[in-house]
Amino acid sequence: MDIRWKKWINTLCIAVVICLMTAGGVYGLNGTNGAASLQDGVSLDEFEENGYFTNLFQQGLLFQWSKEQGYSLETEDYQGISRNLLDKLEDEMDLDADLVFKPYGKKTVREESQYGSQKADFQGGNTMQMTIQRDQSEQINQAGQFVNWENGYEGQYDPENFYQVSGDMMITLPEGLLINGEEGRRLESGTIRIRITQKGMDLIEQEYKKEQTQLIRYVKEMTIILGLEVLGVILLIVLSALQGSRTRFFRWLDHIWWEVILLAAFWIGVGLIGLYAWTWSVGQDYMMGLTDQAQEEMIVMICSFLVPALIALAAVCIQTTVWRLKEHKLLDSTLCIGYFRKWYRNSKKRNQLEYEAMSFEQQHVKDRIHQYRIGRRILIVFILFGICIMNISGALGLGFIILGAVGLKYLVKYSDKYAAEQKDLNKLVEQIDRIANGELTATTDIEEGSVYYDYSQKLANIGNGMEKALEDQMRNERMKIDLITNVSHDLKTPLTSIIGYVDLLSRDETLSPEARDYVKILTQKTERLKNIISDLFELAKSTSGNAKVSLEVMDMRKLLEQTMADMGDKIEASGFHIRFQCKAQNTKFLGDVNRMYRVVQNVLENALKYSMKGTRIFIDITETDQRLKLEVVNTASYEMDFTEEEIMERFARAEKSRTSEGNGLGLSIADSFTKNCGGDFGIEVRGDQFRVEISFQKYTEKVK
Repeated sequence: MDIRWKKWINTLCIAVVICLMTAGGVYGLNGTNGAASLQDGVSLDEFEENGYFTNLFQQGLLFQWSKEQGYSLETEDYQGISRNLLDKLEDEMDLDADLVFKPYGKKTVREESQYGSQKADFQGGNTMQMTIQRDQSEQINQAGQFVNWENGYEGQYDPENFYQVSGDMMITLPEGLLINGEEGRRLESGTIRIRITQKGMDLIEQEYKKEQTQLIRYVKEMTIILGLEVLGVILLIVLSALQGSRTRFFRWLDHIWWEVILLAAFWIGVGLIGLYAWTWSVGQDYMMGLTDQAQEEMIVMICSFLVPALIALAAVCIQTTVWRLKEHKLLDSTLCIGYFRKWYRNSKKRNQLEYEAMSFEQQHVKDRIHQYRIGRRILIVFILFGICIMNISGALGLGFIILGAVGLKYLVKYSDKYAAEQKDLNKLVEQIDRIANGELTATTDIEEGSVYYDYSQKLANIGNGMEKALEDQMRNERMKIDLITNVSHDLKTPLTSIIGYVDLLSRDETLSPEARDYVKILTQKTERLKNIISDLFELAKSTSGNAKVSLEVMDMRKLLEQTMADMGDKIEASGFHIRFQCKAQNTKFLGDVNRMYRVVQNVLENALKYSMKGTRIFIDITETDQRLKLEVVNTASYEMDFTEEEIMERFARAEKSRTSEGNGLGLSIADSFTKNCGGDFGIEVRGDQFRVEISFQKYTEKVK
């Protein structure tokens, strides 16, 4: 499958997973809101007749009675009770209250009241009663107020703290019933009884089981949604790891510190939890009548829009984290660890470069010193450990001390021996350097007992052998050069006579046409022989080291243009098209004019001789910061089954059939002349293309 299609399929899968997680998150919001709308006291346990759920409706009846009696209430708090069901229970519940109040500064007043249905059949139902008595230990001032109660309840004291409540009802008494600051009175004592008929109990049980069923459904749905969200996170991790590349939009995230990503993920999680908590709170407020349906729906809708955005941001955090793990860059992208790791790596790299910059003997010394220090530290630790455990085990501690001391003694002895060996090693390395620099007979004063003595003697023998072999090679090379020079010189005298007589014959008009043809051939062959002898003589001089080179500032472009102009007739006769380009700004270099003219001429003649008909010859002049390059590229008319080294040998010819007029010295002369002028000459064979490169150091005029 095409890589591009794999990328699109992977991106599509990630988008689908995010959409499914978003749908699950929004559905979970609705489930949270629905669960919050259930009445307090509903749980997964079985319904208990006298349980907390029944007390809730007794609490609701008590608050309705308190409101009708005019007792001050902070809120119409029915503790999350279904008011619709409470209205149905009005005919199935009643309340009897026998209360004694103490108006401040007046006599006590007894009040009896009833609320609810008095005619209902409460037989078999549920009856609960509670008794309220003022705590006699609480101090009262002259006005009849509690000393610790100042200007009503301000959060420090609860009104119930001043009373003792007993009975089988676990409900909260209204604040205005106990201490009524507006009317200036307090409750002294009293009894409250609440009865519920059997029918009322059945209604409460039905409501409980109904809401218990809803709670179980919400719990199952939320469990499934939570599992799917976890599965979605796992899929996001896997799909992000399978991504071959990322879009440019997300790449910049990888440059953000991972602590920022982690902090963002934390606050995204806090935001999601906060949205669900907000939805839960709104659901409870709506159920208790503290907010209306429109406000509840608006808040749920806002949360439904925010959840997808937070899930998408969480997916981005997961993706960038997975990519950092995949590319092994997680720790490097952190602020705390990343900078320390970079500093450590740079320090390690710097130490490695410093180590590599050292000479061999310096590296050897550093390694030995490092080993010596490690050994010394270990032995010192042995001694210190022995001193520390002397109080615990004297013999064992003494053993560690002795072991450390003996080890230190031998370590010092080894160090002294190593210092002497290192001194001889430095001499040996110095001898190697002297031999490498050309002093082949270099020797050292290493004593015979040293471990490096034999190696020093072998190096001295090798140096002497190399010097002798070099002398033999130089003598043979001089003999070859002298032979070529003498032969070339000796051949010139008879060749001059032959050329003279051939010239006289060419002027004789009495010769027959056939004889004239023979004379013409003799003229061509003698001219070729003259060129070969001249090339041999020049090559011998250039390779002997005795060639006189006159360096001056030259212009590579002008040199090419002049040479091509002089060879215009040959170029035109060959039928080849030469494409010349100069891409360099500074084309000046130091060279010998005559030799460099011969170099360019030989290279161009070589290209004209061996190029395939109908092809082009490319000549380019380029430059780098320090070098100036001339490149000549042509397509060969034959199969180039040779190497660059073979073609550079003297008398070597690329066309082994030898049907051309070459003598195999042109490239050798060009190579030798170029090196005499301080340049580099190179050849490269690429298939059927033959490439010659000549490079020189660019010449820059010094500003005075």
